[in-house]
Amino acid sequence: MAFRSRKRTSTGEFVNDGDQPKRMKTETTNNNAAPDSPRIDSNGDPYWEISRMRRVTISTFRGKTMVNIREYYEKDGQELPGKKGISMPMDQYAAFVNLLPGIEAVLRENGQSVPRPNYDDTIGQSDGCDDEDQGEAGSDPENPTSPKNDEAATSNGEEEEE
Repeated sequence: MAFRSRKRTSTGEFVNDGDQPKRMKTETTNNNAAPDSPRIDSNGDPYWEISRMRRVTISTFRGKTMVNIREYYEKDGQELPGKKGISMPMDQYAAFVNLLPGIEAVLRENGQSVPRPNYDDTIGQSDGCDDEDQGEAGSDPENPTSPKNDEAATSNGEEEEE
């Protein structure tokens, strides 16, 4: 019976060791306190966590800016990018953003609600992003340099030719 009591003692010590990883998980959760502010990965690229093992990362590949939406896995204490994900160049990302109102409308028809982002509260946005948002909200027909008007002119010209 004395042997069993020693096992119980060692089991108690093991439980104490188990508390330390729980503290690490708590610290990781505290890092998610400000989801709008980007964090920096090991390559120096800014990223935002969608969920525990999914991220949106802005990176540069061969001189082109890419938006990566990817799953990650943990190996040897490091989070590494997995196979599941997509890496979009800026033109594809812009096309995706333009599709979002239609996607949101279909989701609404199916009874799903998606919270709307508040672009005014975004930290660190450049003036170019703000101008683009203003152009989309109320496209100015007198401003031919507006990105919205450039797209409309391009798409109208293509439609007339077909």
